[in-house]
Amino acid sequence: MKLNEINLGTNQKKKKRVGRGIGSGKGKTAGRGMKGQKSRTGVSINGFEGGQMPLHMRMPKHGFKSRKKINKVVLKTDLINRLLDKKLIKEKTSLSISDLLKFSNSKKNVFIKFLLGNKLNKPVNLETHAASNSVKKEFERVGASLNIINFKKPSKKSENIKSKVNDKEDKTSKSKEQKIEKSEPKSKIKSKESKKTKFDEKKKKIKVTKKKEKNESSIKKE
Repeated sequence: MKLNEINLGTNQKKKKRVGRGIGSGKGKTAGRGMKGQKSRTGVSINGFEGGQMPLHMRMPKHGFKSRKKINKVVLKTDLINRLLDKKLIKEKTSLSISDLLKFSNSKKNVFIKFLLGNKLNKPVNLETHAASNSVKKEFERVGASLNIINFKKPSKKSENIKSKVNDKEDKTSKSKEQKIEKSEPKSKIKSKESKKTKFDEKKKKIKVTKKKEKNESSIKKE
């Protein structure tokens, strides 16, 4: 074994100390050159491309899904008590997510979470996407069941398909209405034409009778 072949597993070469005299080869300007913006400290010019949109900003964004995009609705146990008081719900009825959306006047495709307000008066079975521990304990105390269902956000494709279907239905309904509107004026035109023909026939009859009367009067005079 030779000295130059010894390997301790670590990098033994030390970092070059710049700005430590002319004899080191990196003295005076310390390898930064004479003057200029890049020779100064506190300059971050790495990604600058002269005003052009830099490469790191031109690249597409990826790898992030914001939780703010999910619409959330927070409900309390007070809502169930209110519904029981108004007799909109009976005891031990089961409320689905669609029922909750209807009673809370919230939009479709919403993440529902239940929090504890006032204590429950009567047991009601319920479905939610999330609930606090205190709410779970309260439902156990009353003797009601609480089913937690996974929230599935609707995909954009399904929304687009639904919108296309609705657009087609609107178009078909509009076309039907237009056909009905078109058919109505034709009938009106026909009725007008029939009236005109009747009026013309009456005029002709009157003219014929007048001519007859004139002829009779002329014969009598003679």
